[in-house]
Amino acid sequence: MSRPNILFLTTHDMGDWIGCYGHKTLKTPNLDIFASEGYRFTNSFCTSPVCTPSRGAQMTGRYPQTNGLMGLIQPPYQWRFNKGERHLSHLLSELGYHTVLFNHQHEASHEDALGFQELRLVNCGPLELLTGERVSTAQATAQEFAEFLSERKHEDTPFYAQVGFFETHTNTPHGTKYDWSGAQPDDSQGVEIPAYMVDDENVRNRIAGLQGAVNYLDKAFGTILSALEKNHCKNNTIVIFTVDHGIELPHCKMELYDGGIKTGLLIGAPMYSNTTGEICERLVSNVDLVPTIFDLLNQPIPSFIEGKSFADVLQKKSVSSPREAVFSMMHSHGKFIESRCVRTLKHKLIRNFSPIRTLETPFRLVGGTQKERPILELYDLKKDPSELTNLADDPKYKRIRGDLDNMLLDWLTSVDDPILHGPVKTPYYQMAINGLFQNQLK
Repeated sequence: MSRPNILFLTTHDMGDWIGCYGHKTLKTPNLDIFASEGYRFTNSFCTSPVCTPSRGAQMTGRYPQTNGLMGLIQPPYQWRFNKGERHLSHLLSELGYHTVLFNHQHEASHEDALGFQELRLVNCGPLELLTGERVSTAQATAQEFAEFLSERKHEDTPFYAQVGFFETHTNTPHGTKYDWSGAQPDDSQGVEIPAYMVDDENVRNRIAGLQGAVNYLDKAFGTILSALEKNHCKNNTIVIFTVDHGIELPHCKMELYDGGIKTGLLIGAPMYSNTTGEICERLVSNVDLVPTIFDLLNQPIPSFIEGKSFADVLQKKSVSSPREAVFSMMHSHGKFIESRCVRTLKHKLIRNFSPIRTLETPFRLVGGTQKERPILELYDLKKDPSELTNLADDPKYKRIRGDLDNMLLDWLTSVDDPILHGPVKTPYYQMAINGLFQNQLK
């Protein structure tokens, strides 16, 4: 079998809000059909509930603490990959792949740092966000991808195409609407109000906007699938669709609850098995995607990769030892959040290293009383999937709490998390202190 093409699609702030994940008010026919023909992972989690650290991990196979992207790349945060870090585009270029970036990324302040051989950036968006680059609408991006496939009809070199969609992010950072690309709110099938949210007009309007943006993105995804079919690439292309982190609501984005770290993950790999609608319930992390791709390509996984391959699921081979737990971190100096968590199939433990105050549940978008964030949080995910009842001080959970704390400490040690050595020094701090000492030396 010739080496397959790889198509990696990501979007913002969508969690697992896709119809096939049980969100009945969403219209996602194309994503749902794709899931029915391939693999749907029901316990997929990201390494951080904020964009850059999550994407950095999924594109390097290395945790944020290791690769250097512990926070956002844009000012005033200015986090960067550590010197020598290698993006998936670098790694696949070395394997003979033609690497192409379509539209949007959030792993570097400029695309040139990521090693893509070709950039197909359609600058038709009305806003300059995140990296300062103008971003294209999902539909324009999908059409650009279709043109790319048409142009390479007789090309034998396999491609790695990374496609970034923006639609499911609000129209400005921490904004309230999803209308920048023309997507209209959609409540035609009702709106889904999470159990941890107050059901009021503000929340309904926010979620209707998200639902409309998701539907807009789904149509663009359908255009991409049609292009693969038309250009006879469907059966020789690994297609990965996933999300950076959870939706932009309290208890979700920027938090280590499942609303922030649980993500949709849909994979089509018809060259490895003739599956239809396979559902995989094993724990996977987005740091596992790079080693999985290497495994599928029958290539040795580089020794510096920290993720764990789940290629055996896609290849229908004997199942390797599954993950016992996934791990996530949250660092936001601007909002004074510093948290780490370990999650198994049954329980989650969160350690908070900063005393930021948080809204009392059920949450409101505006207003509400506040309580102090506890140092330790423990949740029984089977009994309390919304993570509203903290069991950290419950003596019945003492052994579980101890086991999870040990697992968390082992992970923090393995990635040499700077939180083990004191408050995290941000790039902004480092620039300031370096300047101070430079002045002393003059």
